[in-house]
Amino acid sequence: MKIFSSIRSGFGRSLKSWKGILIIWFYFFILVSVLVIPIKGGLISGFDRSMITDKLTNGFNLEVFADLGSSLKSLLSFLSVGVLLVLLVGFLLNAFLTGGLFNSLKKEPVNLSASEFFGAAAKNFWSFLIIILIITVIINFLSGVIIGVPMAILSASETISEKTAFSIRIAAVSIFLIPLPILLLVADYARAWKVVNEKASCFKALGFGFSQIFRRFWPSYTMMLILLLIQVLFGWLVFRILSAWKPVTGGGVFLLFLFSQFLFYIRLLLKTWRYASVTILMEEDQSDKN
Repeated sequence: MKIFSSIRSGFGRSLKSWKGILIIWFYFFILVSVLVIPIKGGLISGFDRSMITDKLTNGFNLEVFADLGSSLKSLLSFLSVGVLLVLLVGFLLNAFLTGGLFNSLKKEPVNLSASEFFGAAAKNFWSFLIIILIITVIINFLSGVIIGVPMAILSASETISEKTAFSIRIAAVSIFLIPLPILLLVADYARAWKVVNEKASCFKALGFGFSQIFRRFWPSYTMMLILLLIQVLFGWLVFRILSAWKPVTGGGVFLLFLFSQFLFYIRLLLKTWRYASVTILMEEDQSDKN
């Protein structure tokens, strides 16, 4: 079947694009470090290092942050502004770097040098930015209508039982998850097609994305569900591992840091696997039409 053939071939292409994934990991590592390093310095200056180590040995302890005193307010202020800045820069950075990544996943062999990667990233930046922005707005709108409205009604109601409210929340989230793979497929198809058709506009690429998903709905949707399920299972595994890991020494903290960065790289690899599989399915469909 085309589904499993695309998934298998997509995994091979994603492995060959390891340099591009490494570039993306490096830039996001730098971005997050810009936020984390000042916060770490603020925590260390707020109280003795040994005290926080003792209090965090058995997990998260809110009392640790109460000991910061007056410096807590400035730290929270910096954190709120820093998170917003990181999210904004991260959104732009993602649109930029995925342009180079999609280019490395094309059927034609690509010399994955730094100049080739960043050249494709710059060339596709604005188109990818608009595509991601439009799909993000649609996803947020749907989540607001499907999840936000029922949540607002539940919060305003005093007669609905907890069991009924829980069932409504589960139903709302479940309904929202149904169209989510479709929108992700539209974005992936549009970006994969735009890389091949360099002179086409981003809106024409989006039009292709919508038409492609509905022309090959079940193969595309099934493949996306499989790949998303793999990512969800990986995320669950990461959560279980990191939540159970409680380092008590400097060496243990450093080892945890290295392991977490390795897991983040694997997460990027799984996302690239999705991009590659969608690209291959599109290429196969285009070759069948020709």
